[in-house]
Amino acid sequence: MIRTIAAAVLALALMGTAAQPASAALVPLPDNDPFYSVPADIGGVANGTVLKSRQVAVNAYSIPLAVKAWQLQYKSLDSHQQPTADVTTIMVPLAPWLGKGPRPLLSYQTAEDGVGLKCTPSYSLRAGLAAGVTNSSLESALMATALGRGWAVVAPDYEGPQSTFLSAGQSAHGVLDGVRAVLRFGPAGFPATTAIGMIGYSGGAYATSVAAQLQPSYAPELKFAGIALGGVVGDIRSTLDAFNATPLAGAAIIGVIGLNRGYPEANLSSVLNAAGRQAMAVSAQDCIADAITRHLGKKITDFEATPNAIDLPWVEKLMRDNSPLGVVGTPSAPVYDYHAIPDELAPIGPDRELVARYCAAGAKVQHVEDLIAEHISETVTGAPGAMQYLADRFAGRPAPNTCGS
Repeated sequence: MIRTIAAAVLALALMGTAAQPASAALVPLPDNDPFYSVPADIGGVANGTVLKSRQVAVNAYSIPLAVKAWQLQYKSLDSHQQPTADVTTIMVPLAPWLGKGPRPLLSYQTAEDGVGLKCTPSYSLRAGLAAGVTNSSLESALMATALGRGWAVVAPDYEGPQSTFLSAGQSAHGVLDGVRAVLRFGPAGFPATTAIGMIGYSGGAYATSVAAQLQPSYAPELKFAGIALGGVVGDIRSTLDAFNATPLAGAAIIGVIGLNRGYPEANLSSVLNAAGRQAMAVSAQDCIADAITRHLGKKITDFEATPNAIDLPWVEKLMRDNSPLGVVGTPSAPVYDYHAIPDELAPIGPDRELVARYCAAGAKVQHVEDLIAEHISETVTGAPGAMQYLADRFAGRPAPNTCGS
């Protein structure tokens, strides 16, 4: 599979004449880029409205992709239903689509997993290797495999301008309004009959799942052909406990920061001691790899003001309300759910519970479990099955259903 990904990146680079990406020095961090500034007085603007657009050059691992690409800023809502503006990146292959009907559109949610705009796919797709080690950068190769199938790909910065990691409403709205914006953006040329899919792994599956659950009520006009969820974080508390049992435990601080930003009225920082508040301050712009390195050897218990603060009822409720298992709604499209049984970071138990809930509500789900892989390797080994599932849905083939088996 690794060879397949590398070949896909190379093939896309050679598939046509793509513009060379700007040098790292010419791609400013989003914090210094006026394009990301949220316009004033957008409360009365329809969700999914394009506010700004620009054509950009994009790349995977600094290899230019043979696509026509734009970035859009669009109106959306945060987790409190307040107006905000998110950014998404559209990539349309230069090679003609040879399949039946219009070119399919895939909304690819990276595991943004960070509390700084440098963690976003919009930045990594422009800056390439200069963006550093972020999940969005690493997943650009998987986006390339989808582009290699001839699909158009859209990658939203679904955490929003404040990087509110693990805020379910913001994430769901960011994904769904991003699709709305792309379909409304005339230069990209997507007709009303375009087949649309969604995919995400780990943190990306978190965003994809909550978007899929809210779609019937929030964006009922959007019709998805299929949805793929890999290594989904079904329950935030279970994942936090899993991280706390590994050397990666220090990364949990970005979850605290994200939820504290998304729900400032909860004052989550009040359950932290001086070391915890200092950790929040120094990690205020961290991606997950930054936080792991910065707080190596630390556990969330090292940051608690009182023992077992994480067990306080209001803290548990905050985590539950922002977990897929705590978010109401059922996907209206067929779902492919894949998960490694030994997954050490996103335990499979909550995912099985989520699948059971989808099935009980009448969703079509193909659930696939891997006996050998773990969380990181499943990102790669599980991708071919997910891509083929989406290809079959785009082709109009009946969706398999393992519910009840």
